[in-house]
Amino acid sequence: MNDKTINRKAFGKRIKEAREKMGYTQSELAEEVGVSQNFLGDIERGIKLPSLNKLIILSNVLKLSLDTMFAESLDNIICESEEIYYTDRQLAIMKSVIKAINDNFK
Repeated sequence: MNDKTINRKAFGKRIKEAREKMGYTQSELAEEVGVSQNFLGDIERGIKLPSLNKLIILSNVLKLSLDTMFAESLDNIICESEEIYYTDRQLAIMKSVIKAINDNFK
């Protein structure tokens, strides 16, 4: 998994909520998944991510689809330049529109 695109805290929160909803303690879920309680705690706190194999086991044990597990944790923000470029003609038209608006509200 590319952990640069996964919000670990949101993912961990989802796992913790699902665990509590299913009535598992950290220790019980850790045993079911085959990880240490400390590792599961690190997942829930957003410090670590499970391997793909453990992720599938978590999904099955918690009865959560993978898309539900990751719904709030994927970083879907596309970074694009904030700058907008206009042609000289577009700028001239915008200036004339702004001038007309200002003239009408004097």
